[in-house]
Amino acid sequence: MARLRAFLIGAIALFALRADASVSFTVVLDALTHDSVAACLETPVETKSVWEDGRIVTYTRVHVDRVIAGSVASEIWVRTLGGEVGDIGQQVEGEAVLRAGQQSLLFLTQWEGSWVVTARGQGQFPIVRDVAGALRLHKNAHAGALLPPQPAAVARVRAATSVVNAASPAADVLDGKSIDDAATEIGGAWRRTHASP
Repeated sequence: MARLRAFLIGAIALFALRADASVSFTVVLDALTHDSVAACLETPVETKSVWEDGRIVTYTRVHVDRVIAGSVASEIWVRTLGGEVGDIGQQVEGEAVLRAGQQSLLFLTQWEGSWVVTARGQGQFPIVRDVAGALRLHKNAHAGALLPPQPAAVARVRAATSVVNAASPAADVLDGKSIDDAATEIGGAWRRTHASP
């Protein structure tokens, strides 16, 4: 009986973990820049959530404070999964979370005519003021559970460049960096991954 109880508790815990967790491959910096159309500092201004294909999505109007790489208008709407419509809310683990007034660095791409955050939560870096008053990027706490980078993605990046940071996880390269230092890292990766053939 004790073994059956332990088995059932383990099965319930495993099911709950699968229902609530998001698991993704870690994205390396060069893959993140390669898959993006722009990287920018932005501040959310307004949100609206709607039902689309049986799930809630949120559109957030953001003001682009500074374009780091690529090209993007000064104000855009960014689509993310999850949100609240009336009394119903949906949370999507691993998704970027855009909160009014909270500045972030976003890597952006377009999907079906909408701006979306590249690699979901891994393409968002909230900006926080440190104890000395400097603004720094931080890993996104909403990125979900991450597996090591896909070997094929790392091999592709290593074959294309001899830069050590190129095959490093984007979060490891950018976490804790000042905005200007992060812009330098992103600019180097952007030039490598968006160079004309």
